[in-house]
Amino acid sequence: MSRIVAIVGRPNVGKSTLFNRLLGARHAIVHDEPGVTRDRVYSIVEWTGKTFTLIDTGGFVPRSEDLFEQAIREQATIAIQEADVVLFVVDAQSGITPLDQEIA
Repeated sequence: MSRIVAIVGRPNVGKSTLFNRLLGARHAIVHDEPGVTRDRVYSIVEWTGKTFTLIDTGGFVPRSEDLFEQAIREQATIAIQEADVVLFVVDAQSGITPLDQEIA
């Protein structure tokens, strides 16, 4: 049985950091600047005896006119469609923002 988990959220909430932590390795690039993750990044993960595919996505910005952000949104949407589970990440320090609510 295939288990696919997509990590989704607005830009710079720690999606790639979480992805790397779950992998136990630095597979996704992490940076303070938004837009570093552009495409979907896949990896097989074993966690608590279960194996699944984890997908890291770029920061989701709904309704953006920016072509770059539109392309990232399309990649994140594909990951959501592929996933059995979507892990929605928010920044605990800034709390749930209006953008988080719109994405959710």
